[in-house]
Amino acid sequence: MAFKLGREKGLQAEGGNIKSKFKFRTENEAIPGTPVFKKDLGDGILAEANMDGSIYISKDIHPDDPMLHQAMVHEMQHITAMKLGTETYDDNAVYFYGETWERNNGFITNPHTGERLVEGDKRLPWEANKI
Repeated sequence: MAFKLGREKGLQAEGGNIKSKFKFRTENEAIPGTPVFKKDLGDGILAEANMDGSIYISKDIHPDDPMLHQAMVHEMQHITAMKLGTETYDDNAVYFYGETWERNNGFITNPHTGERLVEGDKRLPWEANKI
């Protein structure tokens, strides 16, 4: 299988010297290319990854809290997986490696066992393999 390079110029270099630099245009990007917004997420929720490539973090978490860094790493793993297409979601289901896991009122149903798990449960396969 062959691949083709894109047409975007990105960084420009000549003779090993960088002649141009990436510029990021939004003040909401804590991670380049990933907008991060503070929001009221409810009790016990530190962060959420969204299909539009953004991340919500709890307005209640202090910027110096070590849990913030861990939550950001975790949610970036979800963002990466969504960009790769290995995990996606909509209002009705989570789609993980081609399987459909139905969503209903904050619960996700395991298609193999019928067990209902709370969204975010570490036993869900897309949560189990994240930091």
